[in-house]
Amino acid sequence: MLAVSLKSRSWRIGLAAVAVSALVGSGLIYPALAAASTGWTQPGYGPQRAFYNPEESVVNAATINDITHRWHVTLPDVADSCTGRAEPLIANGRLFLADESGIGAYHAATGAPLWHDEWGYPEDETTPHLAVSGGLLLIGNSSCQSQSDPDGNVFAVDVATGKQRWMVSIGAPVESLVVDKGVVVVAGSSMSDEAAVHAFRVSDGKARWNLRSYSSAGVSANGRLLVGRADKAITAAVSVTTGKVLWSKTKRWYGRSASPAGDRFFVSDDGGNLVCLKASNGALVWTAKKSAGLVATDGRRVYREMGEGVEALDVKNGKRLWVTYFEDDSGQPVRAGGLVYTNAGILHAATGAVASFGWPVGGLYADQHVVVAGGRLYAVHGDTLKAYAP
Repeated sequence: MLAVSLKSRSWRIGLAAVAVSALVGSGLIYPALAAASTGWTQPGYGPQRAFYNPEESVVNAATINDITHRWHVTLPDVADSCTGRAEPLIANGRLFLADESGIGAYHAATGAPLWHDEWGYPEDETTPHLAVSGGLLLIGNSSCQSQSDPDGNVFAVDVATGKQRWMVSIGAPVESLVVDKGVVVVAGSSMSDEAAVHAFRVSDGKARWNLRSYSSAGVSANGRLLVGRADKAITAAVSVTTGKVLWSKTKRWYGRSASPAGDRFFVSDDGGNLVCLKASNGALVWTAKKSAGLVATDGRRVYREMGEGVEALDVKNGKRLWVTYFEDDSGQPVRAGGLVYTNAGILHAATGAVASFGWPVGGLYADQHVVVAGGRLYAVHGDTLKAYAP
């Protein structure tokens, strides 16, 4: 294994030491990786965090009741680890996932291990923020032991090998990370560190710009990054490539999502209401009362979690189109293939009608939400990563 020093941390690279189990006939013999595709390259699919995959066509209303378990991976279990298991990312036939010991890469079609990078001190590493761009896996991580003065790093590894390409330290924790227009942007603050937003070039980690006294939830709409002053009621959009302020409002809004086309921001206000803004100038489009909840959008409808239910709103005016209630919390909505996935059921996106004959479909459980890409559903449940397909 290769040892690489990251400040006081070490990083080890090798073949993933995980247990993989697959159904007979699923071809767990390293078939060629898929041709270039967008996959699911950032949390929420892309820089908009829309939780909408417009490319999915295999898993849909006609096939959802035919899905079955294809393979699963038993993830490392490390005592006293500060790193949790997060949303898997998919890019060009590879799947990337943080676990309690580090970060692993797997064959997206079979679960076959490709490489696994281990933290030298998992008890001092928070769950990393991940994104894939330009053949690199971008990673933002923070130290875990210090409550008053944690530090953070942003680094890139080769998606094929896991070998580190560049690394920068920002001295503060990484609380968000987003990639857009070839730039990776991170933000964070602590008791000892002023809130700040930092931007680096994806290809080599070269610093592009930084913005002091601002925070960001990591939502970008076609090159417009939403930021807010940490100490006063100011929300602004800045150019993700230059850091130039494009517009600013004397409002305290919190970024939630952006439309796939990049023409709308969806934010919450101090009252918790869901607010729609024009991304071009910050003008108010509409406000939907009640909790903003967790949201997803396909550009036609906004789907918001309402505890034990999901509500669909018209993007044009914020009016309710349908609402569906469950017996359990719905969690983060995910939109793909004409369906809306929740933790409590799968719905038709257009009508809110239940699309499956039962739940969980095919034994599908997820601790957070499913990722739908490349004709498969991926879910993390406990110490297991599972894949399902028709």
